[in-house]
Amino acid sequence: MFRKILVATDGSPKSRKAVETALRLKLQTPDIDVAIIHVSEVPSKTSVESCGESSLGIVVLPESTRISIIRERDEILEEARIIAEEMGVKVKLLSKTGDPASVIVDEAERGGYDLIIIGGEGFGKSRILGNVASKVLNQFKGSVLVVR
Repeated sequence: MFRKILVATDGSPKSRKAVETALRLKLQTPDIDVAIIHVSEVPSKTSVESCGESSLGIVVLPESTRISIIRERDEILEEARIIAEEMGVKVKLLSKTGDPASVIVDEAERGGYDLIIIGGEGFGKSRILGNVASKVLNQFKGSVLVVR
């Protein structure tokens, strides 16, 4: 039924379940291609006002902030890679930066993915449906599986 699945992960328990769900689907239907994406949010301008801003309007993050973002991204994708390896499944790992919902939808559309799997709630405050999951549901024209 599905040929290409894009799984979004932010390292939360629900996104881990989303990764595991995609991998189980892959085990059941080996012809499916699975990619796991993590999108690092760019800190808002107000949270980086103490940072420098170039004459071109580019915000320059302090080295410690950049290192923290990279470390978090690497840890999240490494956890997903280990889960896939333990289940004996080959996956593609993607790392992007920007607004998570927009980047996930753009990647799915550009990459020809016909299913996005996403955790129902991430690390945000919404307890009914995560903000990113809600936006993906509203923006993506294909199928979306929300894992709770």
